[in-house]
Amino acid sequence: MKKKKKLLFVVLDGAADKPVKQYKRKTPFEVADTPNLDFLALHGVTGKLDLLGKIPPETDSGVLALFGYDPFKRGRCRAVLEAYALGIPFEKGDVVMRGNFATVEDSYIVDVRAGRIPGKDAKKLIDDLNRQLELESWPVEARVYHTLNYRSILVLHPLKGKLSDQISNTHPAYLRKPKYVEIPVPVKGKMKLKKCRALDDKKMSKVTAKLVNEFTKKSIEILDSHRINEKRKKEGLLSANGIILRAAGNELPKLDNLEEKYGYSWFCLGDTPVERGIAKLLGMDLVEDLPELKMESLKKNASVEEIKKAVRKDMKIRVKKLFEVWDKYDAFYLHIKGADPFGHAGRPEAKKAVIEALDEFLFGKILKNIDMDETIVCVTSDHTTACSARAHTADPVPVVIAGDGFKPDNVKKFGENYFKKGKLGVMKATKLLRLLMKKMGG
Repeated sequence: MKKKKKLLFVVLDGAADKPVKQYKRKTPFEVADTPNLDFLALHGVTGKLDLLGKIPPETDSGVLALFGYDPFKRGRCRAVLEAYALGIPFEKGDVVMRGNFATVEDSYIVDVRAGRIPGKDAKKLIDDLNRQLELESWPVEARVYHTLNYRSILVLHPLKGKLSDQISNTHPAYLRKPKYVEIPVPVKGKMKLKKCRALDDKKMSKVTAKLVNEFTKKSIEILDSHRINEKRKKEGLLSANGIILRAAGNELPKLDNLEEKYGYSWFCLGDTPVERGIAKLLGMDLVEDLPELKMESLKKNASVEEIKKAVRKDMKIRVKKLFEVWDKYDAFYLHIKGADPFGHAGRPEAKKAVIEALDEFLFGKILKNIDMDETIVCVTSDHTTACSARAHTADPVPVVIAGDGFKPDNVKKFGENYFKKGKLGVMKATKLLRLLMKKMGG
Protein backbone atom coordinates (compact mmCIF):
# COMPACT_ATOMS: atom_id res chain seq x y z
CA MET A 1 0.00 0.00 0.00
CA LYS A 2 1.41 3.38 -1.02
CA LYS A 3 2.15 5.81 1.81
CA LYS A 4 0.20 9.04 2.09
CA LYS A 5 2.01 11.96 0.45
CA LYS A 6 3.47 14.76 2.52
CA LEU A 7 3.88 18.43 1.63
CA LEU A 8 6.78 20.63 2.71
CA PHE A 9 5.88 24.26 2.00
CA VAL A 10 8.87 26.56 2.67
CA VAL A 11 8.61 30.35 2.55
CA LEU A 12 11.94 32.18 2.65
CA ASP A 13 11.04 35.57 4.07
CA GLY A 14 12.18 38.39 1.76
CA ALA A 15 14.87 36.25 0.12
CA ALA A 16 13.77 37.14 -3.42
CA ASP A 17 15.58 40.11 -4.93
CA LYS A 18 16.10 42.26 -8.01
CA PRO A 19 19.33 42.04 -10.05
CA VAL A 20 22.31 43.52 -8.20
CA LYS A 21 24.83 45.71 -10.02
CA GLN A 22 27.89 44.28 -8.24
CA TYR A 23 26.81 40.76 -9.24
CA LYS A 24 26.67 41.66 -12.94
CA ARG A 25 22.89 42.00 -12.83
CA LYS A 26 22.35 38.68 -11.08
CA THR A 27 20.45 38.27 -7.81
CA PRO A 28 21.81 36.88 -4.51
CA PHE A 29 19.98 33.60 -5.26
CA GLU A 30 21.70 33.36 -8.65
CA VAL A 31 25.26 33.94 -7.42
CA ALA A 32 24.90 31.86 -4.26
CA ASP A 33 26.29 28.33 -4.02
CA THR A 34 23.04 26.39 -3.53
CA PRO A 35 23.39 22.74 -4.57
CA ASN A 36 20.23 21.69 -2.69
CA LEU A 37 17.97 24.42 -4.06
CA ASP A 38 19.47 23.71 -7.49
CA PHE A 39 18.56 20.03 -7.02
CA LEU A 40 14.94 21.03 -6.46
CA ALA A 41 15.02 23.31 -9.52
CA LEU A 42 16.54 20.54 -11.68
CA HIS A 43 13.98 17.96 -10.56
CA GLY A 44 10.97 20.22 -10.25
CA VAL A 45 8.71 22.61 -12.07
CA THR A 46 9.55 26.30 -11.74
CA GLY A 47 8.12 29.74 -12.33
CA LYS A 48 7.27 33.00 -10.58
CA LEU A 49 4.41 34.10 -8.38
CA ASP A 50 2.58 37.39 -8.73
CA LEU A 51 1.61 38.25 -5.16
CA LEU A 52 -0.24 41.60 -5.25
CA GLY A 53 0.18 42.88 -8.77
CA LYS A 54 1.79 46.34 -8.72
CA ILE A 55 1.66 46.70 -4.93
CA PRO A 56 4.67 45.62 -2.84
CA PRO A 57 3.49 42.96 -0.37
CA GLU A 58 4.15 42.84 3.35
CA THR A 59 4.58 39.47 5.06
CA ASP A 60 0.92 39.31 6.11
CA SER A 61 -0.46 40.08 2.65
CA GLY A 62 2.13 37.89 0.92
CA VAL A 63 1.39 34.88 3.12
CA LEU A 64 -2.37 35.34 2.78
CA ALA A 65 -1.93 35.30 -1.01
CA LEU A 66 0.24 32.17 -0.85
CA PHE A 67 -2.53 30.41 1.06
CA GLY A 68 -5.12 31.37 -1.53
CA TYR A 69 -6.67 34.57 -0.13
CA ASP A 70 -7.05 37.98 -1.71
CA PRO A 71 -5.62 40.31 0.98
CA PHE A 72 -7.74 43.20 -0.30
CA LYS A 73 -10.92 41.25 0.42
CA ARG A 74 -9.80 39.63 3.66
CA GLY A 75 -8.14 42.70 5.15
CA ARG A 76 -4.46 43.24 5.82
CA CYS A 77 -4.47 43.42 9.60
CA ARG A 78 -0.94 42.58 10.63
CA ALA A 79 -1.23 43.90 14.18
CA VAL A 80 -4.30 41.84 15.08
CA LEU A 81 -2.72 38.73 13.54
CA GLU A 82 0.35 39.17 15.73
CA ALA A 83 -1.76 39.83 18.82
CA TYR A 84 -3.84 36.72 18.11
CA ALA A 85 -0.75 34.55 17.69
CA LEU A 86 0.63 35.69 21.05
CA GLY A 87 -2.62 35.52 22.98
CA ILE A 88 -2.69 39.30 23.54
CA PRO A 89 -6.26 40.18 24.53
CA PHE A 90 -8.33 42.59 22.48
CA GLU A 91 -12.05 42.94 21.89
CA LYS A 92 -14.54 44.64 19.62
CA GLY A 93 -14.10 48.39 19.84
CA ASP A 94 -10.38 48.18 20.67
CA VAL A 95 -7.63 49.20 18.26
CA VAL A 96 -4.46 47.15 17.91
CA MET A 97 -1.27 48.52 16.31
CA ARG A 98 2.16 47.08 15.61
CA GLY A 99 5.07 48.99 17.09
CA ASN A 100 8.81 49.25 16.53
CA PHE A 101 11.20 50.68 19.06
CA ALA A 102 12.99 53.45 17.17
CA THR A 103 15.63 56.12 17.72
CA VAL A 104 13.98 59.54 17.49
CA GLU A 105 15.79 62.89 17.45
CA ASP A 106 13.89 66.19 17.02
CA SER A 107 10.92 64.45 15.32
CA TYR A 108 13.26 62.64 12.90
CA ILE A 109 13.86 58.87 12.99
CA VAL A 110 17.52 57.90 13.05
CA ASP A 111 16.87 54.14 13.10
CA VAL A 112 13.50 52.35 12.76
CA ARG A 113 14.72 49.41 14.86
CA ALA A 114 16.68 51.29 17.55
CA GLY A 115 19.89 49.47 16.67
CA ARG A 116 18.03 46.15 17.00
CA ILE A 117 17.66 46.52 20.76
CA PRO A 118 17.66 43.09 22.45
CA GLY A 119 14.39 41.70 23.73
CA LYS A 120 15.37 41.74 27.41
CA ASP A 121 15.97 45.50 27.31
CA ALA A 122 12.83 46.12 25.25
CA LYS A 123 10.74 44.26 27.85
CA LYS A 124 12.10 46.43 30.68
CA LEU A 125 11.35 49.60 28.72
CA ILE A 126 7.81 48.41 28.03
CA ASP A 127 7.19 47.45 31.68
CA ASP A 128 8.15 50.92 32.86
CA LEU A 129 6.25 52.60 30.03
CA ASN A 130 3.05 50.76 30.99
CA ARG A 131 3.45 51.83 34.61
CA GLN A 132 3.89 55.51 33.80
CA LEU A 133 1.76 56.09 30.71
CA GLU A 134 -1.62 57.79 31.00
CA LEU A 135 -3.58 59.10 28.00
CA GLU A 136 -6.00 61.96 28.57
CA SER A 137 -7.54 62.84 25.21
CA TRP A 138 -10.21 60.09 25.57
CA PRO A 139 -11.12 57.63 28.37
CA VAL A 140 -8.97 54.69 27.41
CA GLU A 141 -6.69 51.98 28.73
CA ALA A 142 -3.44 51.81 26.75
CA ARG A 143 -1.11 48.85 27.09
CA VAL A 144 2.04 47.89 25.20
CA TYR A 145 3.06 44.22 24.85
CA HIS A 146 6.52 43.02 23.88
CA THR A 147 6.53 40.55 20.98
CA LEU A 148 10.04 39.98 19.59
CA ASN A 149 13.30 41.94 20.08
CA TYR A 150 12.49 45.52 18.98
CA ARG A 151 8.84 44.74 18.11
CA SER A 152 5.73 45.37 20.17
CA ILE A 153 1.93 45.58 20.09
CA LEU A 154 -0.15 48.53 21.35
CA VAL A 155 -3.74 47.87 22.41
CA LEU A 156 -6.05 50.86 22.97
CA HIS A 157 -9.15 49.83 24.95
CA PRO A 158 -11.83 52.57 25.15
CA LEU A 159 -13.77 53.00 28.38
CA LYS A 160 -16.62 54.48 26.36
CA GLY A 161 -17.55 54.16 22.71
CA LYS A 162 -15.66 52.18 20.06
CA LEU A 163 -12.37 53.26 18.55
CA SER A 164 -11.73 53.18 14.79
CA ASP A 165 -8.95 51.43 12.90
CA GLN A 166 -9.27 53.87 9.99
CA ILE A 167 -6.14 55.80 10.92
CA SER A 168 -2.75 56.35 9.30
CA ASN A 169 0.65 55.11 10.47
CA THR A 170 3.30 57.03 12.38
CA HIS A 171 5.93 54.74 10.81
CA PRO A 172 6.98 56.71 7.70
CA ALA A 173 8.05 53.69 5.63
CA TYR A 174 4.51 52.30 5.37
CA LEU A 175 1.62 54.08 3.72
CA ARG A 176 -1.78 53.25 5.15
CA LYS A 177 -4.85 53.75 2.99
CA PRO A 178 -8.51 53.18 3.82
CA LYS A 179 -9.83 49.64 4.01
CA TYR A 180 -6.69 48.00 5.39
CA VAL A 181 -4.35 48.50 2.44
CA GLU A 182 -0.81 49.18 3.70
CA ILE A 183 2.01 49.78 1.22
CA PRO A 184 5.74 49.85 2.02
CA VAL A 185 7.28 53.00 0.54
CA PRO A 186 10.96 53.91 0.16
CA VAL A 187 11.96 56.96 2.20
CA LYS A 188 14.59 59.27 0.71
CA GLY A 189 16.69 61.54 2.86
CA LYS A 190 15.80 62.16 6.49
CA MET A 191 12.98 60.03 7.84
CA LYS A 192 10.40 62.16 9.66
CA LEU A 193 8.10 60.77 12.32
CA LYS A 194 4.58 60.97 10.93
CA LYS A 195 1.52 62.37 12.66
CA CYS A 196 -1.37 59.92 12.87
CA ARG A 197 -4.47 61.15 11.07
CA ALA A 198 -8.01 59.91 10.49
CA LEU A 199 -8.66 58.24 7.13
CA ASP A 200 -12.33 59.23 7.14
CA ASP A 201 -14.48 61.97 8.66
CA LYS A 202 -15.94 59.91 11.50
CA LYS A 203 -15.59 61.23 15.04
CA MET A 204 -14.02 58.07 16.48
CA SER A 205 -11.41 57.93 13.72
CA LYS A 206 -10.35 61.44 14.73
CA VAL A 207 -10.42 60.46 18.43
CA THR A 208 -8.26 57.39 17.75
CA ALA A 209 -5.72 59.40 15.73
CA LYS A 210 -5.50 61.93 18.57
CA LEU A 211 -4.88 59.11 21.08
CA VAL A 212 -2.08 57.68 18.92
CA ASN A 213 -0.39 61.06 18.66
CA GLU A 214 -0.66 61.53 22.41
CA PHE A 215 0.80 58.07 22.96
CA THR A 216 3.72 58.86 20.62
CA LYS A 217 4.54 62.14 22.35
CA LYS A 218 4.28 60.82 25.91
CA SER A 219 6.16 57.57 25.22
CA ILE A 220 9.12 59.56 23.85
CA GLU A 221 9.08 61.74 26.99
CA ILE A 222 9.10 58.66 29.24
CA LEU A 223 11.61 56.58 27.30
CA ASP A 224 14.14 59.25 26.43
CA SER A 225 15.48 59.55 29.99
CA HIS A 226 15.07 55.88 30.91
CA ARG A 227 18.11 54.31 32.61
CA ILE A 228 18.44 51.71 29.82
CA ASN A 229 18.62 54.42 27.18
CA GLU A 230 21.04 56.50 29.26
CA LYS A 231 23.26 53.42 29.48
CA ARG A 232 22.94 52.74 25.73
CA LYS A 233 23.97 56.32 24.92
CA LYS A 234 27.07 56.06 27.14
CA GLU A 235 28.03 52.84 25.35
CA GLY A 236 27.66 54.48 21.94
CA LEU A 237 24.47 52.56 21.13
CA LEU A 238 21.30 53.97 19.66
CA SER A 239 18.59 55.00 22.10
CA ALA A 240 15.24 53.17 21.98
CA ASN A 241 13.33 56.30 22.89
CA GLY A 242 10.26 56.06 20.66
CA ILE A 243 7.69 53.59 19.39
CA ILE A 244 6.56 54.03 15.78
CA LEU A 245 3.20 52.48 14.93
CA ARG A 246 1.43 51.00 11.94
CA ALA A 247 -1.16 48.47 10.72
CA ALA A 248 -4.10 49.44 12.93
CA GLY A 249 -6.80 46.79 13.12
CA ASN A 250 -9.77 45.73 15.18
CA GLU A 251 -10.83 42.34 13.85
CA LEU A 252 -9.30 39.16 12.49
CA PRO A 253 -9.70 38.08 8.87
CA LYS A 254 -12.00 35.10 8.35
CA LEU A 255 -9.97 32.16 7.02
CA ASP A 256 -10.83 28.51 6.35
CA ASN A 257 -9.58 25.61 8.44
CA LEU A 258 -7.25 23.88 5.96
CA GLU A 259 -7.71 20.39 7.38
CA GLU A 260 -11.50 20.70 7.15
CA LYS A 261 -11.26 22.16 3.64
CA TYR A 262 -8.70 19.80 2.08
CA GLY A 263 -8.46 16.83 4.46
CA TYR A 264 -4.78 17.23 5.40
CA SER A 265 -3.35 18.05 8.83
CA TRP A 266 -0.91 20.98 8.99
CA PHE A 267 1.98 21.97 11.23
CA CYS A 268 3.68 25.38 11.25
CA LEU A 269 7.28 26.20 12.11
CA GLY A 270 7.31 30.00 12.11
CA ASP A 271 9.44 32.46 14.01
CA THR A 272 7.52 35.72 14.01
CA PRO A 273 3.99 36.38 15.23
CA VAL A 274 2.40 37.39 11.91
CA GLU A 275 2.88 34.06 10.12
CA ARG A 276 2.02 32.19 13.33
CA GLY A 277 -1.22 34.15 13.58
CA ILE A 278 -2.19 33.27 10.01
CA ALA A 279 -1.24 29.62 10.57
CA LYS A 280 -3.32 29.49 13.74
CA LEU A 281 -6.35 30.96 11.93
CA LEU A 282 -5.89 28.32 9.22
CA GLY A 283 -6.15 25.60 11.85
CA MET A 284 -2.48 24.58 11.92
CA ASP A 285 -0.73 23.26 15.00
CA LEU A 286 2.33 25.28 15.99
CA VAL A 287 5.58 24.58 17.79
CA GLU A 288 5.41 26.54 21.03
CA ASP A 289 8.97 26.39 22.36
CA LEU A 290 11.18 27.77 19.59
CA PRO A 291 14.04 29.86 21.01
CA GLU A 292 14.48 33.35 19.58
CA LEU A 293 16.42 33.38 16.33
CA LYS A 294 20.15 34.05 16.57
CA MET A 295 19.69 35.79 13.22
CA GLU A 296 17.42 38.37 14.85
CA SER A 297 20.12 39.51 17.25
CA LEU A 298 22.68 40.15 14.52
CA LYS A 299 23.57 43.73 13.67
CA LYS A 300 22.98 44.92 10.12
CA ASN A 301 26.77 45.07 9.61
CA ALA A 302 27.32 41.46 10.79
CA SER A 303 30.09 39.61 8.96
CA VAL A 304 29.50 36.68 6.60
CA GLU A 305 31.05 34.35 9.18
CA GLU A 306 28.72 35.61 11.93
CA ILE A 307 25.72 35.21 9.64
CA LYS A 308 26.49 31.64 8.67
CA LYS A 309 27.18 30.67 12.28
CA ALA A 310 23.83 32.10 13.40
CA VAL A 311 21.90 30.42 10.57
CA ARG A 312 23.56 27.08 11.36
CA LYS A 313 22.45 27.26 15.01
CA ASP A 314 18.93 28.42 14.12
CA MET A 315 18.37 25.75 11.47
CA LYS A 316 19.74 22.92 13.62
CA ILE A 317 16.94 23.56 16.11
CA ARG A 318 14.25 23.96 13.45
CA VAL A 319 15.19 20.83 11.51
CA LYS A 320 15.13 18.86 14.75
CA LYS A 321 11.66 20.19 15.59
CA LEU A 322 10.43 19.37 12.08
CA PHE A 323 11.41 15.73 12.22
CA GLU A 324 10.11 15.30 15.76
CA VAL A 325 6.60 15.75 14.33
CA TRP A 326 7.19 14.51 10.76
CA ASP A 327 5.11 11.33 11.22
CA LYS A 328 2.21 13.15 12.90
CA TYR A 329 1.17 15.55 10.11
CA ASP A 330 0.54 15.62 6.37
CA ALA A 331 1.68 19.14 5.50
CA PHE A 332 4.33 21.45 6.96
CA TYR A 333 4.56 25.24 6.60
CA LEU A 334 8.07 26.55 7.32
CA HIS A 335 8.48 30.32 7.37
CA ILE A 336 12.18 31.09 7.53
CA LYS A 337 13.58 34.49 8.51
CA GLY A 338 17.12 35.66 7.85
CA ALA A 339 17.52 37.16 4.38
CA ASP A 340 14.97 39.98 4.64
CA PRO A 341 16.82 42.32 7.07
CA PHE A 342 19.89 42.39 4.84
CA GLY A 343 17.76 43.34 1.85
CA HIS A 344 16.52 46.30 3.90
CA ALA A 345 20.13 47.08 4.82
CA GLY A 346 21.21 47.01 1.15
CA ARG A 347 23.74 44.19 1.75
CA PRO A 348 23.57 41.62 -1.09
CA GLU A 349 26.70 39.81 0.15
CA ALA A 350 25.01 39.23 3.51
CA LYS A 351 21.84 38.05 1.80
CA LYS A 352 23.92 35.65 -0.30
CA ALA A 353 25.52 34.31 2.90
CA VAL A 354 22.09 33.67 4.45
CA ILE A 355 20.90 31.85 1.32
CA GLU A 356 24.01 29.65 1.19
CA ALA A 357 23.68 28.80 4.88
CA LEU A 358 19.99 27.96 4.49
CA ASP A 359 20.80 25.75 1.53
CA GLU A 360 23.35 23.81 3.57
CA PHE A 361 21.83 23.73 7.03
CA LEU A 362 18.10 23.65 6.20
CA PHE A 363 17.55 22.16 2.76
CA GLY A 364 20.64 19.94 2.86
CA LYS A 365 19.56 18.33 6.13
CA ILE A 366 15.91 17.99 5.08
CA LEU A 367 16.57 16.45 1.67
CA LYS A 368 18.76 13.77 3.25
CA ASN A 369 15.89 12.67 5.45
CA ILE A 370 12.82 12.66 3.20
CA ASP A 371 11.66 10.46 0.32
CA MET A 372 11.06 12.71 -2.69
CA ASP A 373 8.87 10.01 -4.26
CA GLU A 374 6.43 10.45 -1.38
CA THR A 375 6.90 14.18 -0.69
CA ILE A 376 6.04 17.39 -2.51
CA VAL A 377 8.47 20.23 -1.75
CA CYS A 378 7.52 23.81 -2.59
CA VAL A 379 9.94 26.71 -1.99
CA THR A 380 9.11 30.38 -2.55
CA SER A 381 9.19 33.82 -0.88
CA ASP A 382 6.47 36.00 0.65
CA HIS A 383 7.81 39.13 -1.05
CA THR A 384 10.84 40.57 -2.81
CA THR A 385 13.12 42.66 -0.60
CA ALA A 386 15.40 44.42 -3.04
CA CYS A 387 18.89 45.40 -1.89
CA SER A 388 18.88 48.20 -4.46
CA ALA A 389 15.70 49.73 -3.02
CA ARG A 390 16.30 48.62 0.58
CA ALA A 391 12.57 47.90 0.62
CA HIS A 392 9.90 45.46 -0.49
CA THR A 393 9.04 45.69 -4.17
CA ALA A 394 6.20 44.34 -6.29
CA ASP A 395 8.44 41.99 -8.32
CA PRO A 396 7.13 38.41 -8.66
CA VAL A 397 8.93 35.87 -6.49
CA PRO A 398 10.52 32.58 -7.61
CA VAL A 399 8.75 29.30 -6.90
CA VAL A 400 9.78 25.68 -7.36
CA ILE A 401 7.66 22.58 -6.81
CA ALA A 402 9.42 19.22 -6.80
CA GLY A 403 8.52 15.67 -5.89
CA ASP A 404 5.86 13.11 -6.64
CA GLY A 405 3.39 14.29 -9.28
CA PHE A 406 5.43 17.08 -10.85
CA LYS A 407 7.28 16.59 -14.14
CA PRO A 408 10.51 18.65 -14.28
CA ASP A 409 10.91 21.48 -16.74
CA ASN A 410 14.24 22.51 -18.31
CA VAL A 411 15.44 24.86 -15.55
CA LYS A 412 18.65 23.71 -13.86
CA LYS A 413 19.42 26.35 -11.23
CA PHE A 414 17.43 28.20 -8.58
CA GLY A 415 17.02 31.90 -9.31
CA GLU A 416 14.64 34.65 -10.31
CA ASN A 417 15.86 35.05 -13.91
CA TYR A 418 16.27 31.30 -14.48
CA PHE A 419 12.68 30.73 -13.39
CA LYS A 420 11.36 33.09 -16.06
CA LYS A 421 11.75 30.10 -18.42
CA GLY A 422 9.93 27.75 -16.06
CA LYS A 423 6.84 25.78 -16.97
CA LEU A 424 4.64 27.57 -14.43
CA GLY A 425 5.27 30.95 -16.04
CA VAL A 426 4.07 33.88 -13.93
CA MET A 427 1.22 32.50 -11.85
CA LYS A 428 -1.14 34.27 -9.46
CA ALA A 429 0.01 33.40 -5.95
CA THR A 430 -3.59 32.76 -4.90
CA LYS A 431 -3.64 29.70 -7.20
CA LEU A 432 -0.62 28.00 -5.63
CA LEU A 433 -2.23 26.20 -2.70
CA ARG A 434 -5.01 24.71 -4.83
CA LEU A 435 -2.38 23.31 -7.18
CA LEU A 436 -0.44 21.76 -4.29
CA MET A 437 -3.56 20.31 -2.69
CA LYS A 438 -4.66 18.80 -6.02
CA LYS A 439 -1.31 17.02 -6.38
CA MET A 440 -1.46 15.82 -2.78
CA GLY A 441 -4.64 13.95 -3.64
CA GLY A 442 -3.45 12.77 -7.04
